[in-house]
Amino acid sequence: MGKFFVFFLFWTSCLIHVETLTKFRIGGELACAYNKDFQYEVTLYEWDVLDDDKIGLVSSGRGHGSGEFHIEGQDTHDGPRNNYFDMYLQIIHTCNSYENFRQKYNAFIGHFPIKHGEEYIKNYNINVTNAGSYMASKRKLINPALAKFNDEWSGSEFPLK
Repeated sequence: MGKFFVFFLFWTSCLIHVETLTKFRIGGELACAYNKDFQYEVTLYEWDVLDDDKIGLVSSGRGHGSGEFHIEGQDTHDGPRNNYFDMYLQIIHTCNSYENFRQKYNAFIGHFPIKHGEEYIKNYNINVTNAGSYMASKRKLINPALAKFNDEWSGSEFPLK
């Protein structure tokens, strides 16, 4: 009888802690005012005091003047005494006046109430022209006579032409 009671308490506590998800479907368009091809990666994050939560997969693409993105993600909670998800998009892009330099831009997209089972569907138009800080890169001289450089990127990479 005692084993059954312990099993019953364990099973009941497991059921109580079941949490449902809050889902996000975020999409939109990135605008680049430079008349050049540019590349981008967009990642959805939930801001936290200690460590931000990456939500969903990375959306990447190429554009000329503009480019579209779409991300789907989900989360269960945001810590004690916090009733909102504080969401932002991390955008890594090459829309600047330099050739193949990447910039990282964090675009805050809002506070979303934590409602279990809720699905937020939002679209954003974001101008990334020269937006954000330049990312570190290592440049190697390929041909000293012509002073051409080969860029090697650190961190998350996407191919550049």
